Amino acid sequence: QGEVENLVQAVGFDRCTILRPAVLLCKRQESRPMEWMVQKFLGVVAQVFPTAYSVPVEMVARAMVASVLQPGKEKVEVLENEAIHDLGKA
Repeated sequence: QGEVENLVQAVGFDRCTILRPAVLLCKRQESRPMEWMVQKFLGVVAQVFPTAYSVPVEMVARAMVASVLQPGKEKVEVLENEAIHDLGKA
């Protein structure tokens, strides 16, 4: 767990969902050549292994909305990359 995750849990919300996406696939306004190359490579890998190393930002957004509309039973729910893909498709 990260420091921010621990702080969020310490606030004492009735329920919270923590998302841990892998590399976010998105277009950026700033120029980052190495990041651009990694995204291109992972975009190809995602065609074969869609949940392995990356996730489109749209999928993360859909998972966030689904998490609010269909809350889990846990007080603190942690969604790793594969779970984000699953929830984002729902």
